[in-house]
Amino acid sequence: MLDSFRFPAYRWLWFSNLAGSAGRWALVLVLSAQLLELTHSSFWVGLGLFLTQGPVVLAAPYSGVLADRFDRRLLNVVSAAFAAATTATFALLTWMGLASLPAMLVLSLLFGLAFVFQMTLRSTLVPSLVPAQKLLNAVSLFQVGTQGAQFLGPALATWMLVVGGHAGAWGLCALLYGISALLSAFVGESRGGQAPGAQRSRLRDSLAYLRARPLAWTAILAVAIHCSLTMAYQGMLPMFASMDLGANGSGYGLLLTTIGLGAVAGSLGLARLADPRHRSALFALSLLGSGACLTAMAAAGSLELAMLMGFFVGSTQAMFMSMTLALIQGSVDNQFRGRATSFYQMITLAPMALFGWGMGGLADVTEPRPLMEVSGVLFLLVMAAYAVRSPWLRRLFVPAGWRVSGIGAEVPDAVRP
Repeated sequence: MLDSFRFPAYRWLWFSNLAGSAGRWALVLVLSAQLLELTHSSFWVGLGLFLTQGPVVLAAPYSGVLADRFDRRLLNVVSAAFAAATTATFALLTWMGLASLPAMLVLSLLFGLAFVFQMTLRSTLVPSLVPAQKLLNAVSLFQVGTQGAQFLGPALATWMLVVGGHAGAWGLCALLYGISALLSAFVGESRGGQAPGAQRSRLRDSLAYLRARPLAWTAILAVAIHCSLTMAYQGMLPMFASMDLGANGSGYGLLLTTIGLGAVAGSLGLARLADPRHRSALFALSLLGSGACLTAMAAAGSLELAMLMGFFVGSTQAMFMSMTLALIQGSVDNQFRGRATSFYQMITLAPMALFGWGMGGLADVTEPRPLMEVSGVLFLLVMAAYAVRSPWLRRLFVPAGWRVSGIGAEVPDAVRP
């Protein structure tokens, strides 16, 4: 299960990702709680969270081009350091009592720019640090840091909110991002192999490249639907915890933490069962579970039951995201991996941010519970219709479809334990 940790550069990147992702999920909790306290509106909570991801539409193409032309390690260090500076500014303004709504939205946008670069760069670095046959294992373990930090970040932030208030929680976010930047410096130089100015890259070039690889394109469309319908609930989660479950701020933190704990369990389970024989069954389980468990969590009548179902929401969603990302990483060449990954980030994060903002606004005029229930059911219906039309998606439900996925096709000579 821990095979990928035999590679030192991967270990440094994994711990850097753990710290940065914990900082990001701590930010989700603190920003949501502070905006809700400041405005008493899920609309502004949704907008704040949208700004932390929405810049992917503008920044993702540039992050991919830079990742293919320059040192990916150095760019990752710079983006993490910028996130640390932004969250430190949040802490300073909050401590001074100057955290107004406009200032928080501007800082959310600046953080979003750094976040987009980090997402692209970290995902692009992983395949160059492990052999190809370990890629699904490496991506799965990486999700323990990325999705699983959804447990660690809110857990630390919830405690810090009680001890040090909003300013202390923002300081925790800045510290985590500072640690992430420091650890990433030990990864070692990693380039895509393309010299600066060798070729102009446009978004349509990335689109054409991915369209020529049916499995990669199928994975991108599937995860775009997944993020739009099953992962857009975050904007209304604080209101759901408060209105439908009757929980206070710590109850929201516990729910978010339990979802993250489920992501840890799901990612570790996928890393343990990364053998090709299990991939089709795990893909089907994660797809069905993502929609069904979200609906069950929304229908829960108590915080305890919502936390139980939230555990399965986190586990199935983390598994689905890991498997689709591994499909894409295994289908592209290293010199194009940054642009392919940035396009993946754009087509997944942008719908999640936009729908999350919209659902946050709807939660102000209607009860959050039915919106979340409908989202889970609608995801299953849309994916069923997509499977009827797409033979490539249907192949992923049988073992033979994964044998031509490109995962484990070759072992790069440059990668050694």
